[in-house]
Amino acid sequence: MSLSLIQALHQDNTLRFADGRPCEIHVLAPPVTAPVYQFSHAVRAVQVEPFSHGKLQWRLRKQVGASLAGRGFDMAVVLPNSLKSALVPWFAGIPKRVGYSGELRTAVLTHPLPKPSKKAKPPMIEWYGQLGAYFADVLEFPVLHVEAGMRTEACTEFGLQPGFLAIAPGAEFGPAKRWPAGHFAEVATGFLLRNPSQKAVLFGGPKDSGFCGEILGLMPLDLQTRAFSLAGKTSLAQAVALMSAASQLLTNDSGLMHVAAALNVQVHAVFGSSSPHHTPPLSSRAKVYYLNLECSPCFQRECPLGHTNCLKKLDPKMVLEQLVPASQGV
Repeated sequence: MSLSLIQALHQDNTLRFADGRPCEIHVLAPPVTAPVYQFSHAVRAVQVEPFSHGKLQWRLRKQVGASLAGRGFDMAVVLPNSLKSALVPWFAGIPKRVGYSGELRTAVLTHPLPKPSKKAKPPMIEWYGQLGAYFADVLEFPVLHVEAGMRTEACTEFGLQPGFLAIAPGAEFGPAKRWPAGHFAEVATGFLLRNPSQKAVLFGGPKDSGFCGEILGLMPLDLQTRAFSLAGKTSLAQAVALMSAASQLLTNDSGLMHVAAALNVQVHAVFGSSSPHHTPPLSSRAKVYYLNLECSPCFQRECPLGHTNCLKKLDPKMVLEQLVPASQGV
């Protein structure tokens, strides 16, 4: 979702070099997201953060800042809202440091901005866009590019041909965002019956492997040979490359949902506890399934009412009716 801001910066005529070249954008990101930026034409270079999640690591952040100090950066845009995330550009002495205020970090930002209201929860691309003073009318949907050779290599390595159904059933945030296993299995079964030469492939991290196995176990035995899980078996870069070869993606509100949308893959996105207004899949080819119950969105990790009806009552047939044939998806 940060790519809309990055693309706007890259296209901003006021930020161009004297010879007309667009500004040079470098990204410092954690290892769980850094690989995504290599697929953006607006990003010049990506550096992986060496920091441990949730730890201050003052000395290490000072070292990273010092390594950036002599590289001539004019501006740093700090996307996370924590104090520790603002320390590196401060240590680097970057003259303009932009970010939302909070966590006592006003002193290390040169341009602290007031955070948008939590109650309003604007779409995330607008939340990020305002850090560059860009508003909705100039923010384009995120775009990722996968070279044909990389797509072919990934498909060959995992024994796939373009057109398969990708499924991202995980929910790192919590079970209140996760569609039931039986619902995923029903849609996968319907796809395989309609596309006898294709496969259904489940994606996710190592923590998702158990839930993926549950989904596979609920499918008819004669179809299980054409459905398998890659949860925990691919790098993020490989997952992105494979996603570009899918006919469509069935997913919860997740990171891979945003990846597929940026790749212009048909997306079927199921929302429960989160809001399709705040974090929608940004693509004209995306379809959102959301019951908009009185109790949702609650933005909780687990259903505070104990029933998760916002997901259980979302009928898989709604998605099955919208699936596209494998030949039309790529």
